[in-house]
Amino acid sequence: ETMSKLKTLAIATLALGLGTAGAFAAQADQTDKLWIHVRVHDGKEGKVSINFPLSMVEKMAQNITTESKGESRLRFNDEEITVAELREMWNEVRKQPDATFITVEDVSSKVRVAKRGGYLIVRSREDRAGRDEEVEMKIPATVVDALLSAPGEQLDVAAALRALARHGEGELVRVSGTGGAVRIWV
Repeated sequence: ETMSKLKTLAIATLALGLGTAGAFAAQADQTDKLWIHVRVHDGKEGKVSINFPLSMVEKMAQNITTESKGESRLRFNDEEITVAELREMWNEVRKQPDATFITVEDVSSKVRVAKRGGYLIVRSREDRAGRDEEVEMKIPATVVDALLSAPGEQLDVAAALRALARHGEGELVRVSGTGGAVRIWV
C-alpha cells in the first residue's frame, strides 16, 4: 500500500509539473539538455525510476487539459480551495519579504510553509506509531508564478515547465520515512 502511494505521489507530481510551443530558442535548448528524475523506494525491495527529458514532459503537458468544467477546487487535507483563491494568496505572499507564513503543529506532526530566497518551501514531519515521514518541497517561485498565470480556474502546467527549464538544475521534492523514499529533481 505504501509503495502504491509513493508511486502515485511521484507520477502525480511529475504530471502536474512539479515544477511548449512559443518558448524562446534558448529555453528550448535548455529544456533539451535538462531531465526530470523521479526515484521511489518502498523501503523494502521495490524501486521505481522515472527519467524524462524536460522537453518531453513539456510536450506531454500540452495534452493535459486544465480548464475546469465548472468550479475547480484543490483539496488540502480536509480544506478545499479554488485556483483563483490560491492565486490571490500567492500574490500576497509574493509581495512580502522572506518569512515562514504557516506553521501547524500537533503532538505527532509539524507543517511549515515559507518563502525564502526565491523559493516556496514546504516542510512536513509526521511521527506516528509505525509511520515516520518527512517531506521537503523546494519549488522556485517563478515556477509557482507560471503555474498560476492562467486565467480563472486553470493551471498553466506548460508555463510552469518552461519556468522550471529556465531555472535549471536542482532538487524539487524529497520524501523519506519508514515506508520508503521519493526524490524528484531536475
